Amino acid sequence: MRRTPLFASSLALVLAASTADALVTEPNGLVVPLDSANGEVQLYTMFQNLNDPVDWKADAHTTPNAFSPLCGFTARFVLNEAGSHFGLAWYNETGQKPQPADLHVLVPPNSPVGTMFNGTSIKNDPGYAGGLVGFALVGGETHYTNPAYNNLCSACNPAAPWVTAMIYASKTTPNAYYIAFEDGSTSASGWNNDGDFNDDVYFLTGITCSGGGQPCETGNPGVCAAGVTQCTSNGVVCQQLTQPAGESCNGIDDDCNGPVDEGDICPAGYVCDKGTCVQSCKGGEFDCLPDQACNSSGYCVDAACKDVSCEAGKVCVGGTCKGPCDDVTCPFPQVCRVGACVDPCAGVTCESGQVCDGGVCVTRCDCLPCAGGKACETMSGLCVDVACIGVTCDAGTHCAGGTCVDDCMGAVCPTGQTCMAGQCVENPSSSDASSSSSGIFGTGGEGGAAGGGGMGGMAGSGGSGGPGGPDLSGSEGSCGCRVAGDEETTGAAWAALAMMGLAAMRRRRAR
Repeated sequence: MRRTPLFASSLALVLAASTADALVTEPNGLVVPLDSANGEVQLYTMFQNLNDPVDWKADAHTTPNAFSPLCGFTARFVLNEAGSHFGLAWYNETGQKPQPADLHVLVPPNSPVGTMFNGTSIKNDPGYAGGLVGFALVGGETHYTNPAYNNLCSACNPAAPWVTAMIYASKTTPNAYYIAFEDGSTSASGWNNDGDFNDDVYFLTGITCSGGGQPCETGNPGVCAAGVTQCTSNGVVCQQLTQPAGESCNGIDDDCNGPVDEGDICPAGYVCDKGTCVQSCKGGEFDCLPDQACNSSGYCVDAACKDVSCEAGKVCVGGTCKGPCDDVTCPFPQVCRVGACVDPCAGVTCESGQVCDGGVCVTRCDCLPCAGGKACETMSGLCVDVACIGVTCDAGTHCAGGTCVDDCMGAVCPTGQTCMAGQCVENPSSSDASSSSSGIFGTGGEGGAAGGGGMGGMAGSGGSGGPGGPDLSGSEGSCGCRVAGDEETTGAAWAALAMMGLAAMRRRRAR
C-alpha cells in the first residue's frame, strides 16, 4: 500500500464518482474500497486468484463484525501489499473496546503470507467467554472489525469512527469470511491510507454471525419451505435448502408450486391418496363404505362432503370446511401438518456434525452457540432449556423446566385418535375411527373428510392411526379417500401448513 493522506478538510477531493457502486463510506466521505492503480495486487485480483466469485465492491461490508466461533476454526494470511506484516488477533465482543490484554493473537506480526493459525481453536481457548468474538489487526495501530472501537474522526461532519476493515462472506466456503484491513494510521482529522484494503487480508473459516445456521421458514411452498439462516451484511436471511423437483405421489408439494400430488402421477384407474396410488372408486368394481360416497375425482369421502368444495387450505369435516389442523394440539415433540401429528425429523438423515432440528439439518450445538436461555445437550447435539441439562426422562416423557412431563400433556389429537405414549393413535371407542378420513391437503376439488393419522404428515383413509398406526388405505375395496379442497391449493396455504410448528420443534427431548 502506498499511503495517500486524506484530511477531513478535503472531503470533495475523493474518488466517489468512480466507486459509486461501493457500499462503504468513510466519515470523510471517501467511498471504499478503491482500486489504487499502483501496481499492487488489488482485492478483485485476489478473489479471482482464489476462485471465489466475490464482488470486491458490491460485497464489501462492515458487518457482520462479530461472529460465533464454530468447530474447525482456521485463519490464513492470504494477501499483504504493505511494507509491514501485521498480525491477527481475536477478542470477546462485550460492547466495550478491548484492552491490549483482551487481544488473543492468532497470526503473529511479521508472519509471511500463507501462514496458517494452528493453535487451539477459539471455542476451546480458556480466554473464550462463550459469546461472540471480533477480530483485530495488531502490530501497529490496532484496527478492529467493529469500527466503533477505531479512532474517531472528530473533525468529520458528522463525527464517526474510521472504517479500517472490510468484511466479505465467501461464496464458495460455508461459514467463512475474508477480513481485509488498511494498516495505516488514523487520527481525529486524518486518514493515512489509500483505501484499497489490500494491506493485510485474512481468510477465516469456522465462524458464523449471530443467529446463523438456525432452522427457518423461507415462505415458499412445499419442500421449498425449509431453510437455514445465513449471514448477510444486513443480518440473517433464510436460505432455501431444497430445490423443486418433479411431482410424485407422496403427499408433498415436490415442485413447490402450491398444489400437492397434482397431475397424472398414478397409473390409469388409480388416484393418489395420502401419498400412495390406490384404485379409483369410479370404475364400479367396488362400493365405498356405507357412510361414504364416491366423488367425481374417484375418492371415497364422507357422504356429507361429497358435493362440498372448500377454499384453499381448508378440508371438509362432516360437511363443514375447516383448517386441517384446527383444534389439534400434537403431543411433544410432534407438529400438526395437514391434519396429522408427525415428527418432522422422522426419516431425515443429516451429515456428520449436524443434527435434525424441526426437520432441518443444522450444525450440532457443541459447534454452534445456543441462544439465550438455552444450553447445549451434548448427547443430542441440540439446544435445550438450561434447567434440562443433565435431566434424563423415560420414553413418552420429556423435560420441561427441569421436570419430566408426559408427552401427551395438553395434547388434542386429530378426529378419531387419542394420545397414548406420546403418539396420536386410533381410538377404538370413537365412531370416527371407522369412518373414511384423510389428512392429505386436498387437490381433488370435491368432497372429502379430514381425519387423523398417517405417516409423514398424511392421514390414513379408513381411520388409520398416527405414526406407527395401521395403514388402512384402500380398505373396503382399496378406494382412495380424500379431503375436499380447491383444485389449485395456494402455495401460501401449503407452506403455512407444512411448516406449522417449526419454531416449537427447536426444543427437543433431553436425554
